[in-house]
Amino acid sequence: MISPASIDDAAAAAALLDVALEDRLSTAAGLRYRMATAQPEDRGRYWKAESDGELVGWAYAGLDAFAADTGRAFANIVVHPEHRRRGFGSDLWAVVSAHLDEIGATRTLTFSGADDDSKCFALKHGFRLESTEITSAVDPRTLPPPSAPPAGIELYPLSAFADDPEQVYQADRDSMQDEPGPFDLSGLTLAIWRRIIWDHPECDGDLGAAAVADGVVVGTTFLYADRDTGRAMNGGTGVVGAYRGRGLGLLVKQHSLGWAAAAGITRVITQNDDTNAPMLAINARLGYEPFSVGHAWIREP
Repeated sequence: MISPASIDDAAAAAALLDVALEDRLSTAAGLRYRMATAQPEDRGRYWKAESDGELVGWAYAGLDAFAADTGRAFANIVVHPEHRRRGFGSDLWAVVSAHLDEIGATRTLTFSGADDDSKCFALKHGFRLESTEITSAVDPRTLPPPSAPPAGIELYPLSAFADDPEQVYQADRDSMQDEPGPFDLSGLTLAIWRRIIWDHPECDGDLGAAAVADGVVVGTTFLYADRDTGRAMNGGTGVVGAYRGRGLGLLVKQHSLGWAAAAGITRVITQNDDTNAPMLAINARLGYEPFSVGHAWIREP
């Protein structure tokens, strides 16, 4: 049975996502936050699939808050591995596609695994392959101590900017504009960034890092963490253009992982577009080991 989902379903949905998506960090607190802070202009809706009272599928569709083009949208459908090939995905797609039509989506982005079933599902429903992601993981406790910052560079946890994160936002926004991948960040404002990234309960300010030169943030790395389970996920690493080529991306990530290890984190996962050679090289130096491949798909009706 397919029906609209509510915030009361967040715990069960997070448990489902945790089982179905090994390349993501899913927590009940994070999902509740996303649902509770959604804005009318997001035009977002959630649905659930149930079988004998058990939640076996989850879906979302809405406009892309990061994009200036109001026709850009996201969609996501997840079915529990033990309940696939029973029509739940197709039934969820029926309500998702109807909503995308209703909100005027002209370009919809979704993600999937690289398995044959997922690829066939995407192609069957009108998506084309846009890009490929490599997912890797590392146990930060196995890493050597981080390097000392070079002269003129200071390292701080992101929580040092809790009272005024605008510098962090500016560095993050500037550095991500040319990041390889399917995302459109042309409409990213401070208010949207705060709501979706900075204030998210999984975004751990004590474990993320900022590089500062002459009092200005020039590089950042974010870490989304679930300290109860010892798991974390990189949420983006970037350096502003004028400071690239100095090893600052590696530096901020080293310090972030060091802090994560000290906080009891035992596994950190990261995703990178397979064309993002600089970040893949940094991850290799840090000991990340690839364990899965995923795809980004675009549908333009």
